[in-house]
Amino acid sequence: MRLSIFLILACIASLSSYCQTPNKYDVKNIQALNEIAKKWERYWNSHNMDSMATLFATDVDFVTKSGTWIKGKEETVKHHKKNQATIFKASTWTTDSVVIKYVRPDLAIIHIGWGLMGDTHHDGTPSDPRHGISTWVLTKQNNQWLLLAVHNVNIEAPR
Repeated sequence: MRLSIFLILACIASLSSYCQTPNKYDVKNIQALNEIAKKWERYWNSHNMDSMATLFATDVDFVTKSGTWIKGKEETVKHHKKNQATIFKASTWTTDSVVIKYVRPDLAIIHIGWGLMGDTHHDGTPSDPRHGISTWVLTKQNNQWLLLAVHNVNIEAPR
């Protein structure tokens, strides 16, 4: 009887651990996800939107800090090229923080704290330096992490 109870408990314990997914990425994936943030900063500051395009999934959704919803890689890159040639042409991006949240082995959420300076408003007047948060959803496709969704917000002082 004791042996039967022991065997049942052992089976339950082994099945429950077998069915659980680890709640974190391995070192290789963490490094790859952090590298996306480093590439973003490098490509932004060199104003190289063709390189920036390599970070986006084909079906990316990109929501700007003003709420414009851009759908698809082609439109997202077109939008960024236009703005990098005008309002962001002298801007400098700094990544302040990178927080990676595990979802599953091929899906991650990253919150990026950022700073931006040197940009202008659409009328050409200088913008004040600012900070914001981007929420990135990344998917692993063909062993490469790509941005599937991006949403930016400025951090504003409470009113």
